[in-house]
This record gives sequence, structure tokens and C-alpha cells, in this order.
Amino acid sequence: ISPKLSPSSRAKVYNDLDQITTNAPASAYSIPQSVRSDAFALNNADGSTTNPYAHGDEPIKHQNPGAVVRPIGTSRRVFLTNPSLTPTEIDGLAYRIRTMASNDAINSVVVANPLEDAMCNGDMSNNSTCLPAFMEEGEVDIASLGRRELEGGPFGKKPDVIRSVLHERFGDGLGMPHVSNGYDARQIHEAGIARDGARLERELMAPLAALSRACRGSYDVTIDSSASKVPLVTFPHGLVADAGYSLLGGSYVLATHSTAFRVLNPLRGLAFDPVGLSYLLPRVGWEFDQPSARHSSAIASLLTLAGYEANAEDMVSTGLATHYVGGPYKLNILERALMDLNSHENQSLHPKPKKLYGRENERKYDINEIFRNQAVANVIQHLSEYDAAGADEYACLLKEELDDETGLFLKDKDPSLTMPDERNQIYGRIESDLVNWAATFGEAFAEPTVEGILERLREIASTEAEFEGRQGCEEDVEVARKARSFVGEMERRSPLALSVANELLRRGSDDGETLESCMEREKASQMRLFAREDGDFARWAESGCDVGLVEMPWGDSSLMRKREDVFSGWAHSSVRDVSVDEIKEIVGV
Repeated sequence: ISPKLSPSSRAKVYNDLDQITTNAPASAYSIPQSVRSDAFALNNADGSTTNPYAHGDEPIKHQNPGAVVRPIGTSRRVFLTNPSLTPTEIDGLAYRIRTMASNDAINSVVVANPLEDAMCNGDMSNNSTCLPAFMEEGEVDIASLGRRELEGGPFGKKPDVIRSVLHERFGDGLGMPHVSNGYDARQIHEAGIARDGARLERELMAPLAALSRACRGSYDVTIDSSASKVPLVTFPHGLVADAGYSLLGGSYVLATHSTAFRVLNPLRGLAFDPVGLSYLLPRVGWEFDQPSARHSSAIASLLTLAGYEANAEDMVSTGLATHYVGGPYKLNILERALMDLNSHENQSLHPKPKKLYGRENERKYDINEIFRNQAVANVIQHLSEYDAAGADEYACLLKEELDDETGLFLKDKDPSLTMPDERNQIYGRIESDLVNWAATFGEAFAEPTVEGILERLREIASTEAEFEGRQGCEEDVEVARKARSFVGEMERRSPLALSVANELLRRGSDDGETLESCMEREKASQMRLFAREDGDFARWAESGCDVGLVEMPWGDSSLMRKREDVFSGWAHSSVRDVSVDEIKEIVGV
């Protein structure tokens, strides 16, 4: 390709050639992939852009893509620039991830929301090139910053340390950064896709399932693709909800202090998207043989029916995340390490055996197969503070005898002479409120119906007056109040959607179920909820209400936050009004 062409023109020629030679679907180009080191430009502040294919000096106006792919040495980075992807972008991202994961010329694929510029706190308005974190260092032009950046964003003119602490707790815009919720359900309604079953399955359901399979390492045998070879590493700094969990299905999920997961669809009158949650949630803790596995059914119900927000500790304790890394700055370190590792093909300890002319290769297997991807695993393990497989392996011993500064060494021992395996780890046994509450309310959530669960929770909540003020009954009062809060959260949600989701969890927990069978059932149920005339989803979509996330307006220097409105005009007044026949009609017999 001629170097005289502009970057955007060169990208267009490259994409056209790529589509001809690889037979890639047109949706793949909704997720731009940079050519060599050319920069990909996002929208300017006024909404204009010169990318992808501007003509002359007049920029065209359009929305930024939901995701962008860039090479980082021998790794690849997927920038999630928008928490909601269009159906075309979902299908395109599935193709991109599937093809990158089968490429043995790289060592990994990293998926993360923008965390590149510490000054903008993940706001991409000052990061128009989607460069990796370490390539953005020292490139902030103070003269170009607006009033919000100079005044400290939503926290006003406060000292840097205070602003940093406040941002870690509250984030910008929302109560925490929003990583992904898969798609915008209201746009699906406004585009007329929800009522058209064929379009809904083709344009939304199938791409969602394809993205889930691609991230989990599956591949579609009906197209020319290879099985996954390199690991998918997801670095979600913020909230992941509903269909967004498909991006957390890869080899590694690195949780930060602000990582969280919620099921919000019942607040929209919907159940599970076809990404396999009805199969995965009843089995949390199983993969790493964690203590949470004993309460997996109650955990699944808490997350789905009560909308419990699992934080980073909860996610690692249940296996929803594989590692805890602490601060988001670890993404910088991760990218630096991965870019210099050998590609999958070149990760080896034994040299390839010589093949003599006229003789068949006696060794029919790859002698280096057991060593491949080990380097990536070692990088992630050294980057993490603890992981799901060994979260309970550390012990907090000799607390009073440890040094006050780090808590890792004995006070009377030279730290330089202390071997790493002799250090006393500062985390000890990891506690998860989600697991604790699931163990506490296990019997209540074991009820087969949502109505039964609510009745049991109300019985527990009614004991508050009995224990209030009694010495030694503080825990009983706390349990009663928590039961009342769970009842309140469940009553805010669509009664029909809760009943359908509960039935999907119950069926998905059967021993004979597979991920694919549960995804098919989720797809069929979700399509029926989408298409119901004057159903809960249609009512929510036309109401203008949202799902109750917390937002913080720009320039607001106080910690007062505004909560979004939640819809309440459901077709059924309570779960008692939802019949068994209605549930079977949606989920299937």
C-alpha cells in the first residue's frame, strides 16, 4: 500500500483487501483495527471526526465505535470506548476476538475500558488515538484542557490526594466507571427490532451468543476459523452488567478495586441474555473448588433476583473474576510485559526436532505445547495480589511482630535477607459479603418460587422488632434489616421477569444441562419477553425511566449523587399474579 496515502485512506484500502482475502463479514469493520502504527482518531469535542474516511477538509460526523483494536507489540488490545455496543458491533467484535485468539503470531488479547490517562480518569475526550497506557505518558497538553479538567472534574478544586481517593470511590459520571452492559435495550426497542422475531434473532441474539463463545474460546465450525490458541485477558475497571459479562468469559479476569457485577435486566422487564448466565451463576465457585461453591444456588439467586452488586472481593471469591490486581494502573504494567513476550508460536523450551529429507517426523506431537501460554500466566500471577484459586492460601501471622511500614517483614529481620516465600502476606483470608449473605439466607433462597422466597424473607424481616434493643442480638437485627432490603429490591423488579429468571436458574442448575442448552433457552425466553405486546419491556422502554444507577453531574464539587428513576408500572402488581402457565409459555415446557 502506497505510503503517500493518508492514514484513513490507507486503512480503507487495507480493510477492503482484508475483506477480499479473509472473507470477513462486513460487521468486522464496525470495530476498527489500526494499520501498523497509524493512530485511530475518536470524535473531537464538538462531535466531529476525521475517521474513518473523511473527505477533503470537511470532517464527517458520526458516533464513535464501541470498541477499537490496536497492536501492542506481540499482544492485542481491545479498547471498550462505549459500554453499549450496537448489534453490528457485537457481531464484529465477536469476529475480531475469534480471529485474534486463533492467531499464533501473538501471545494474548487484552480487553479493557479506557484507563489510559490519569488526568482524565478514563475520559477519552483527551485521548483521541486509543494508544496503550504507557504510550500516553507525558503527552497531556495543559493548555488544551478544559475547565472541568483544571478544576478537578466532579470533585472541584480539592487537593490531588483527596481527588484521587474520591475518584477511586465514586468515579466520573456514574458512581463507578461503566465497563459494559452489552447493548442498549431502549435503542433495540426504538429501532423496531424487538417486535420482529427474525431480526431480533439475527441481529442481536445470534451476535450475543457468538461473542460469548468467542470470549470463552469456542469457535463456529460453520465458518473458516481455528480454535483459540492465546488467552483472552479482561481488565474491567468498573461495572459490568447483564450481556456485558460475555466479555468476562475468557482465560483471565483481573478485577480492580472498582470492578463490580450486577444483573439489571429485571428492572427492564427482561431476563437473561443468551450469554450463559443461567448455567454459570448456579455453578460459581466450582471451577476453583472455593468455599462459595457450597452456596452457589443462593449466590445465583441473590445476584439475579435481588440485584445484589458483587464487588471485586465477591467476584474473586466466587470465581466470577480470576485475579485481584488492586489499582487500575496495573494495566500499564500488564501491557508493558505482554508486548515483549514471545508469540504463541515461539514460546518453547525444546528446539524443534530436525526433519531429515525422505524421513517422516517420528514425533507426532508438539513437544512445546505444555509450555505455551505459561509466560502470560506467570505475568498475571506476579501482577496480582491474590487469585480465585488461592485466595485462602495466605495467613496473617505474627501481626504484632511485623514491620509497621509494609506489614510484610519481621521487625527485627533485614528485609533484603527475607525470601519471598518467607513474607507474611497482608491479605490473609478474603471475606466476601456476597458469600456470607448467601450462607445466611440459603434456606430462604432455596424456595422453588419467587413468591416463596419473598415470603421467607418477609418472615425474617419481621423479627427485627423482636430483637431490636436486646443485648447480644445485634446480628439478628442486621440480618432482619438485610432481609427487608432484599424484599424491597425484588419488589422493584418486573414480577414476570423475576419469575422467568428464577425458572431459568432452576433449570440451568440441573446436572444434565450444558452451556449451549442454557444459552438456547435464554435466547428463546428473552425473545418472547422482548416481543410481548404491552409487556413489561415495552412499558419500560416507552417510559423513559432507567435502571437506578447512580450518576454524578460534571462540575459538581459535592458528593451528592443523583439516582436514575426506576420504572414501576409493570403488567403484574406482584409475583403472586404471575401464573405458572405464563412462565411455561415464555421459558418452554
